Parts: sequence; structure tokens; C-alpha cells
Amino acid sequence: MDKELINYSQCWEDPQILVEALSIHKDDCVLSVTSGGDNTLALLLAGAKKVVSVDLNAGQNHLLELKMAAAKSFSYEEYLEFLGVRKSERRATLFEKISEGLFPTAKLWWLRHPALINRGVIHCGRFERFTRWFARYLLPLIHSKKMISKLLSCRNVDEQKLFYKDHWDSKRWRFFFGLASNRLMLKRYARQRGMFAYAGGGTVADIYRKRLEQHLTSVPIQGNFFLQYSLTGKYADALPPYLEERGYSRLHNIPVSALSIITDNLLNYLQSIPADTFSKFNLSDIFEALSPSENEIVWGEIIRTAKHGAVVAYWNNLVQRSYPAQLSAYLHTDERRVDELRAKDRVFFYGSFHVRTVSKT
Repeated sequence: MDKELINYSQCWEDPQILVEALSIHKDDCVLSVTSGGDNTLALLLAGAKKVVSVDLNAGQNHLLELKMAAAKSFSYEEYLEFLGVRKSERRATLFEKISEGLFPTAKLWWLRHPALINRGVIHCGRFERFTRWFARYLLPLIHSKKMISKLLSCRNVDEQKLFYKDHWDSKRWRFFFGLASNRLMLKRYARQRGMFAYAGGGTVADIYRKRLEQHLTSVPIQGNFFLQYSLTGKYADALPPYLEERGYSRLHNIPVSALSIITDNLLNYLQSIPADTFSKFNLSDIFEALSPSENEIVWGEIIRTAKHGAVVAYWNNLVQRSYPAQLSAYLHTDERRVDELRAKDRVFFYGSFHVRTVSKT
């Protein structure tokens, strides 16, 4: 696969707990890992003065630029249609309407990949294509549409617990979920290269099934657009903040200068900027693919480029990475608050969520 095609066309980290954890203020300068771009846009919507979005994959950054341009140029209905929330037969025509507003490199990139536009760009990522394959072709072998609809219609956690135990958690479910979520399948079709490089032993499918079981029996389904998409391959009554009408309206009016998009390795970028630059960091799950030595160097640069009191938020998936022990004097955590945030996380497959406050006094 072309290394510059898109791995994630949506963000799979919950913007609700991210924004709450970072407690964005109007003077904040935020460093954000681009990924699908959704959470970079969520940080702008939360009121950050400046967001610098960094990704090594140019395709991810071109996607973020396209999402921002769509909010600036389209009506709300056109916006949903073009991005892929609504059906459309005219996305190529809509792209022509906004292409001149893109930077030349982004415009050329999208012109070279018209199939991604025609698919609806929120569906064009490697991970999203896999997720839709599961929802469209594998899940129907396990449960009927009626059964899926009943799960998504559960009104509270108590209903979810009973429904999961009595109707969902069958031998067929366990078998096919295990087939779809084993390490080899995810490595080949879903996750980007390098994400399993430092994952330990153990059965990945069992880990994810247990996490999903715990999630379905503790976190409300209502309003969970992540779960809706995972089980149906599309959004229904709930949307990420940037796709909501109020989010679209605010993005339409946010100055272009509030967002900078950088294509570079995160470490290279951090090493290129002055100390005490950022007040907030959204680091997705970047530590997953780092070696212990790389992890140590990156954390050193995070602390160097952070202002005193800066907040760093990130997720761990299968690799439980933390900061190096020698930097512990610079980093503090309110574990009780983090536990409260993690309990509200609407994405099931992460192993942990972390929020660190930088102290430089």
C-alpha cells in the first residue's frame, strides 16, 4: 500500500474526554497529532487560539485540510454529503467547487486519488474500510439487523448488560469477532505499519473482546457515534463535533490562521521549535509505535517545548508506554480525575488514557 494513502479517515479517540482533559482556553497553543483530523478540529471548536497539527503521513494532513476547506465553502447539507455522512453521486463536482482553495500540494494529491473523494472521505481510511467490511459482511453472519438495532436502542447501561448477556454474547459472536480482531488480520488490513512492533504476547482478539464486553456493560450506547459506525458502517443520530451543525457553523468562521498543518515526524518537529511553545498536547496513541529509547527522547522534547503547567493527553492501546522515570519530577497526574474521564470514554479498544501536567519550576 502507498505509504501516503490514508490510514485513518476519522479519529478513534474520544474528543469529549480529550477536550475535558485539556481544558482548552482562548490563549492556548496546542500541538495535535493529525490522524483523521477530527480531534484537531475539536480543539479548534473548543476555543484554542492556535492548533499545530502534525503527521508524518501527508495524506492525513491533506484530509484535515480538505475537511476544513469543506466547512469553509459548503452549505451544511453539502458538507455532510461531500464528506460521506449522506449519500451522493456528485462528490467529484463538489470537489471542483473547493479545490482552488486548497494548497497546491493538497489539491494535486486529491486529484491523483479521485476514488477516495467519490467514496466519501470519512470512509476512505484503511481502518474505516476494515470497519465497514466487518459491519457490512461479517456482522450479518452473527446477528440480524433487528438484533443490531435493538442493541443500539438500549436506553441505559442496565438494559445493555442484560441484552449483551442474553442475546449478543453467543458462541458465533465470539468466533467471528475473534476472527476479525486477531493480530494477523488487524496487522494486514486495519492498523498502520509499526503499531504491533512493541506489543507483547497474548491473544489480541481476546483482549479486545474483553474490552468491548466491559465497554458495552458500563458505557451508555446512546450518543456513541463510534459504536454506531463500528456496527453499521455509518453514522446515525450522533456525530463527531466537527460534523454537527453547530460545529460546522463555528468552523466556517474560525480564521484559517488558527490552524497550521505540518508534515513531519513528531520528534523532528519538536526538535525544530523553541522551548516553552505549547500549553496543551493531544498525542493520540503515538507512543504505541515507539521503541523505549525513542519514547525517552520524545518525552524529553515534549517537556522542553511545553510551557509550565502544560497538559499532555494520550492513549495507550496494546503497549503500555509511560514517561521515563528520570523525568518524573516534571510530570504530575491527577489519577482520580483521569479515572473519571476514562470511565466515560466511548471507544472500547484502548487500554488506558493518560493526562500529565508539566511542571517546570
